[in-house]
Amino acid sequence: MPIEHIHTYLVHPGKGSSSPSRIGGTSVKLSGKLFKLLSGIYSNSDSECDTDISFSPSLSGDQINPCRDLIINYMSGPTIDLGRRIAERLEKVTTNRSGLGLLFLIFGRENLKYKIVISRFQADNAILAEENREDLSVKFLERVFMKSARAYKAVAYQDSSLEFGMWVGKAVDKQINSRVVQLSNYWIAEFLDSNFKTTPAAGTRRLAVTLRAAAKKSADVGVKTEIASAVTLARSLKGKKLSIKEFVEKFGLSDEARAMIFHEVPIPGVIEERFEFDLKEFKAQVAYRSVELNSGATLTAQSSEFDKVFSRENLDEAGNKVRFSTEGRVVGEKLGKAR
Repeated sequence: MPIEHIHTYLVHPGKGSSSPSRIGGTSVKLSGKLFKLLSGIYSNSDSECDTDISFSPSLSGDQINPCRDLIINYMSGPTIDLGRRIAERLEKVTTNRSGLGLLFLIFGRENLKYKIVISRFQADNAILAEENREDLSVKFLERVFMKSARAYKAVAYQDSSLEFGMWVGKAVDKQINSRVVQLSNYWIAEFLDSNFKTTPAAGTRRLAVTLRAAAKKSADVGVKTEIASAVTLARSLKGKKLSIKEFVEKFGLSDEARAMIFHEVPIPGVIEERFEFDLKEFKAQVAYRSVELNSGATLTAQSSEFDKVFSRENLDEAGNKVRFSTEGRVVGEKLGKAR
């Protein structure tokens, strides 16, 4: 069995408090209903935790991180007291808005690698009367936990070395109802002392999805055209490092287009997060560009080739009436039902 220890703690909001609470904690038996649920979170973390994060280095740039130190100490020999130090760190950054929470530390070993899943669930203030500040009963745990078993924050770390590894993890926030993962700032930045780690593919995918959503949701034809033109020109960015903000600035998008794009960015701070532009991934996300005319015609071509395939001529000064033209050999025709 890969899971060796599970410890849990009831964490009160403590940010700004001069008198922190005594955090009650206990071990969870490796059997029963509660274990079954936690075991599922542990085993599914490889697929569900899909946002890369990494511990931040010290201000001097050294590989030193206080949160990582607490986690490594715990994993070197898991005990309730060592785990409580992690819970105390969470308490110091938990606000009243985040509320009471249950913290779970799930430790195991798989394929010669150490693994820990750290997860937080919203607790229920209505049954606090049963809490013992020195301990927690399994009955209490199940009553608090079962109400929010499907809504939680989690981060998973695994590495073959505790001394030199464990700098990169994967996170998820299931307490936010969104198709695009969004993680609370206090959980990643303040509690874990970490930053989002953006790979070329992940950063480029986020940019492409953001542009696609902004163009789709905007009711302004001019904004749609601006974004579409920027997508067409994006092929020149292959291999370059930039952020979503730099992308917008490079192509001189209007304030209206800029606002629409930034509105679709799911995570605060990501606008300025830099990544290497992956042209292959970008093409996969915005493969085609289409223009619809009030005449009933729809023009479609590969995004990067659209302006080469179709010539555009403005028929009035405002550009409200246009003529598109192209030429080529007919290689096929299609019929389709109305969308």
